[in-house]
Amino acid sequence: MSSEPQPSSPPAGQAASETTAPVEAGLSSPKSSSNQSAVTARGHVDAINPASPKGIAFDGDTKEQVLEVNSYAGEDPLDLGKHRRSNVSQRQMKIDHPDANKRHMKKFYTRQNALIDQFLQSGDEERLAAIDTLENGPKVKFAVNASFLVNFCLFIIQMYAAISTGSLSLFATAADAFMDLVSSIVMLVTSRLASRPSVYKYPVGRTRIETIGIIMFCCLMTTVAIQLIIESGRTLGGGPKESEELHIIPLVFVGIAIFCKGSLCIYCFFFRRYPAVHVFFIDHRNDIVVNVFGLAMSIVGTRVAWFVDPIGAILIGLLILVSWAANAYEHIWLLVGKSAPGEYISKLIYLVVTHDTRIRKVDTCRAYHAGQNYYVEVDIVMDEDAPLKVTHDVSQTLQRKLEGGFSNILTASSIQNVD
Repeated sequence: MSSEPQPSSPPAGQAASETTAPVEAGLSSPKSSSNQSAVTARGHVDAINPASPKGIAFDGDTKEQVLEVNSYAGEDPLDLGKHRRSNVSQRQMKIDHPDANKRHMKKFYTRQNALIDQFLQSGDEERLAAIDTLENGPKVKFAVNASFLVNFCLFIIQMYAAISTGSLSLFATAADAFMDLVSSIVMLVTSRLASRPSVYKYPVGRTRIETIGIIMFCCLMTTVAIQLIIESGRTLGGGPKESEELHIIPLVFVGIAIFCKGSLCIYCFFFRRYPAVHVFFIDHRNDIVVNVFGLAMSIVGTRVAWFVDPIGAILIGLLILVSWAANAYEHIWLLVGKSAPGEYISKLIYLVVTHDTRIRKVDTCRAYHAGQNYYVEVDIVMDEDAPLKVTHDVSQTLQRKLEGGFSNILTASSIQNVD
């Protein structure tokens, strides 16, 4: 959430109250059968309806039955839906909060609505992830493969244009295209390695290798940018030279390259939430700017002033350097173990407190990056007289729920405490 005015209900996991629910089949001790805990957002008792199938115990003691007996009834167990604002326009905010900044209030309630929607849809996370993979998997694969093929063709086209014209700016774009080609190979290799886990050699998978591949990509791009700046500086310091004629055909080829890059950039934009596609989206976006600017500097340097061409190459090199250095910096922190966003942790807490009525409260909830994905650590508190079997089963089902319900969780660990 934000530091702005808080919603009328406290965050999930802070309020806990006790209730009584029918428990049979020897799942808990007599004391715990009359002292089941339920977490609510309002701090009052929401007992499980005895007439509901959720409140009826069955024979047997499997994990699935334990979870069924003690799960919350309804799709909105904390009744968060009533806190969702249907009208968050600035006009309505001015009516409801005349003394507050209506723009800030609109932003606050919009974020709150989005967070509530995420909470209420959290049970469908696994199903939605499977549907998303089924629908978009081939499209993502096409984006990566098409980017590789286009980078290969464009390198040949741009190298021809650079050699034909002798323009440093076009050499800069050709060098950029070459590094794109090399980096595309790196991305393809790391993506394939990440998708083929070796359980015995790498127990938690090899998904972090994709992040390492992205960092290698960035290092290659910054290296070529530094070299371009050095060579352009030497040319600029060497003084004027005879300008060559302006060749039309190479420039047409560069125009074709810009069109192809633009088409791929638009396509990758719609799938940029996938890490590999996001990198290619940034690459194509930067290439459009680089190629347009390089083409303009080449024409001006040939027709107007000789020094415009090397200056353009230096500016292109600086653009490449800054862009990819910033991208590398961002991904390095993912390997270090940067914490997950606050909204993500709030969603985890909501799933934990609504997982089982015997969870009294959440003591600790951590989520931190391991590459593009997360490691999650949750400490839950249960009754001190709850049997070991019950606490073990609750924590195990919670761990499986977190790992199965979130596509970006590598490992979730659940530790039960007593209170």
